[in-house]
Amino acid sequence: MGPKTGLGLAVLTLACAINSAAQIAQFEGQKIADIEYSPAPILDPADLNIVQLLHKGDTLEALDVGDTIDAMFATGRFADIVVEAEKAPAGGVIVRFVLTPQLFVGGSAVEGKIANPPNRAELLSGSQLVLGAPFRDEDVKRSVDRMTRLFRSNGLFEATVEPKIERAPAGSDADVQQVFVTFQVKAGNRAKYGMPVIEGAGPLSDDTVLRATGWRYPLIHWWKRVTSQRTRAGVQGVQARYQKDDRLLSKVELQDTDYDAEHHKAIPHLNITAGPKVKVEAVEANISKRVLKRYVPVFSEHGVDTDLLVEGRRNLHDYLQSQGYYDADVDFRVQPPVNDLETIQYVISKGQRYRMVHLEIKGNKYFDTDTIRERMFIAPKAFNLRRGRYSDAFRRRDEASISDLYQANGFRDVQVVTQVDRNYQGHQGDVAATVNITEGSQWVVDRLTVNGPLEPNRSQVLPLMNSVPGQPFSDVSMAADRSAVLTWYYSHGYPSATFRAQWSGSATPHHVEVTYTILEGAPQFVRGILTHGLHTTRPSLVEKAISLHAGDPLSPVEQTETQKRLYDLGIFARVDTAVENPDGEAQHKYILYDFEEANRYSVSAGIGAQVARFGKPSTQSLGSPAGSTGFSPETSVSVSRLNLWGRGHTASAHLVYSSIDKSGSLTYEEPRFFGLDGRNITYSLVYEDQRDVRTFASKRAEASVQVSQKFSKATTGMFRYSYRRVSASQIVIPVLLIPQLLQPVRLGILSANVVRDHRDNSANPRRGSLNSADIRLAARWFGSQRSFGAALIRNATYYSLTKSIVLARQTEFGLIEPFSPPKGLSEMQSVPLPERFFAGGADSLRAFAFNEAGPRDTGVPIFPGGPSSQATGFPLGGNALFTNNVELRFPLIGENIQGVLFHDMGNVFSSLSDMSLRFRQHNLQDFDYMVHAAGIGVRYRTPVGPVRVDLAYTLNPPSFNGFNGTPQQLLQCDPNDPATAGKSFCQVTRQNTGRIQFFFSIGQTF
Repeated sequence: MGPKTGLGLAVLTLACAINSAAQIAQFEGQKIADIEYSPAPILDPADLNIVQLLHKGDTLEALDVGDTIDAMFATGRFADIVVEAEKAPAGGVIVRFVLTPQLFVGGSAVEGKIANPPNRAELLSGSQLVLGAPFRDEDVKRSVDRMTRLFRSNGLFEATVEPKIERAPAGSDADVQQVFVTFQVKAGNRAKYGMPVIEGAGPLSDDTVLRATGWRYPLIHWWKRVTSQRTRAGVQGVQARYQKDDRLLSKVELQDTDYDAEHHKAIPHLNITAGPKVKVEAVEANISKRVLKRYVPVFSEHGVDTDLLVEGRRNLHDYLQSQGYYDADVDFRVQPPVNDLETIQYVISKGQRYRMVHLEIKGNKYFDTDTIRERMFIAPKAFNLRRGRYSDAFRRRDEASISDLYQANGFRDVQVVTQVDRNYQGHQGDVAATVNITEGSQWVVDRLTVNGPLEPNRSQVLPLMNSVPGQPFSDVSMAADRSAVLTWYYSHGYPSATFRAQWSGSATPHHVEVTYTILEGAPQFVRGILTHGLHTTRPSLVEKAISLHAGDPLSPVEQTETQKRLYDLGIFARVDTAVENPDGEAQHKYILYDFEEANRYSVSAGIGAQVARFGKPSTQSLGSPAGSTGFSPETSVSVSRLNLWGRGHTASAHLVYSSIDKSGSLTYEEPRFFGLDGRNITYSLVYEDQRDVRTFASKRAEASVQVSQKFSKATTGMFRYSYRRVSASQIVIPVLLIPQLLQPVRLGILSANVVRDHRDNSANPRRGSLNSADIRLAARWFGSQRSFGAALIRNATYYSLTKSIVLARQTEFGLIEPFSPPKGLSEMQSVPLPERFFAGGADSLRAFAFNEAGPRDTGVPIFPGGPSSQATGFPLGGNALFTNNVELRFPLIGENIQGVLFHDMGNVFSSLSDMSLRFRQHNLQDFDYMVHAAGIGVRYRTPVGPVRVDLAYTLNPPSFNGFNGTPQQLLQCDPNDPATAGKSFCQVTRQNTGRIQFFFSIGQTF
């Protein structure tokens, strides 16, 4: 409770005591027959027993009445208390407490059409009505004023705000003390900028200043609409324009904005102080202006004073030392202003340039060298540090870091001194640094005494402490104990707990005795949970997510965790939580949750493109079986309906259209399946028409149900049953034109997928790992016409070699094992074409164009006794897969452009037994070998992920026989008939997949 609040309550308590004194005085000394409250008590019974010092049968004392009033006011739940006394019919006195409850803010909302900016969240934040705080009428008036100013700053000068105050209907002790405020807003039309009033522009013309604001469209000169962000950007633009002319002391202020209601214009008033030009230059050494702007703070602080110039001297000195100029000397001088120009000169003597070639650490016994090195900035020359890294600032920082490490482990007397050896081993310009560590004695805890906590808290608090007998003693350990203990008490409803630590030496040198004194304070408990703002959502859904209940310790940690779980439902735009009456001394308090439900409908659209070699099927020509370079634009649209029936369920539709993929899906998701956190069930309908394989076009119509379970933060499991109808069309290889392969196939598949994601950033990881395993089984038991098992296992790891260089690698292994094939097909050919493994492209194996890896059509029968035809060289897919990708990612230009060196290897194989690691192709019918590619890439960072360009060179691309005619000509060619085989258009040509592959897409490869 703050001092002002306490003073106000004291004055009010005194007034109440004076008003009640006359009645109490005439009954003082009599027996109390009864105690009444009007209205009914609004304190929890346990709190009332604590603060009520009067009891039936006791003698009435004025002092007890005053103390009771003080204690009741201290709870914070009363705005006024009057005590009345009257004679009881049967004798004695009846004491009546007439109570005026204190009202609290139970929730707030903004209703009406809002032109963003400002949005609803900004308006509510600007209102500064604090959830759970005492309510006062004047606070609402101030909230309206703040909202109006926020509207005006965004050009909505005609906006109106009307507050509607509702007191919760009586029905419980809790509801009667809550007030809900709804702000009805009408934003009106947004004003445009008008010609600003400019004062003191100085050397710049008004037109130049106006262009710098950006408040008017160039060329057409139409005024833009007003927003607070655009106004700030305009002022900053003018400031930047003056800085461009080296006027570092310039000041640009927005004094006011007038509103021209007749023309609906906002007229900003700019006050400009240009100031003289300031020239900062380096003399006697060549230092770029870019370096001066980075290290001399007069540019960023827009001012010139001695402190900033001294800081600039120190920064430049450290910079030069980090560049190898260890003897650099930097000073500055300020020239008097001449002709509107003030010159600041940094006089720099670089001296000899050195190179850090050796770093040695001596004297360390407790910690190994690697543990110390990982905390140091000083470093010898390396691949990415051509001259090493050293400066006095780095040396001081390293010495402090090493000292802190030792002191945190009990070495209170440690000393760290760095010795620098110039011209190391007689080599001019070489430098070696030796870090000498004098560890000293390790201080140890002999005895720990903990005063204060009582059971059962004591048994739970003691294991949290590190400063126990036999452990190293340090101030860091005591601070950690204090933090751990107070955090435990805070999370278990003891907000007033205190912790005091003392230590003294023991009889043994470098041994100490530690004493902790813990005062728990009064505990606080949950009186109840109050919610507001639920209109569509069912209260039962929210209740399941709230883990605190009446009688539990009031844990802010659990309160916040509940807020997070409510946000995770994905149906709320805002979830505010607070403790009602936070400053009151009552031990039982309500926890409030104020909700703003999210928009129930969301629509998103996207557009993208890929540039690469695609294997798109064609009925016109069989040329280019390895695909041809193409451009594939893509558009997508998603529509979602949130919080169906108030249960938190979601229905969504997703459409994708491109030249190689046309798909649509309908999904219905039910979170918290069977009431369990992290378990969701999803029902899906999918239709897909893919044309990304040169051999055929595939269609898939699928219905599925999937249960996902989040086992931990990193591990998720998915269990799925899908029933699909797959078919292949536009098949251009005659040997595949048989009834068994042309007919659509129905597949019933049961699958399980487990993902463990330990990456630090899923969009652009720098460290961590990603592991996944997908197991599928299609069998007659599940209604499938084909039977096979399949597995796809993936492992990816990411290593930060330096602060900016990342080594990433990924390995994928896949296997399809068919069984019980239909009559007329072998096991290996019974897997439908769309279900086989295909690989190649920007996201898998960059040695190939999209889906061009693996076995190809060689014209031989696909099963014994089957038909044969002319070889086409078209990809057929396979039943085994292995790929390995390695990338070295490094900064290329600035912070947003990254370079990549990569190596990809792998292939799709006919079967597991055909998998081979050999490098060379045996013949034109052999595709079961490992293909390698090396390449370079560029990544440009954008808000939606990195834009990627990759150029790959395939070291050993496969060759094959291809056919350059049309499908009709292919049907006329019989390799067993000399009459047709001799025709010119029946001649096969030797082809290959190509050595150069180019890809353009979005997102990292893996």
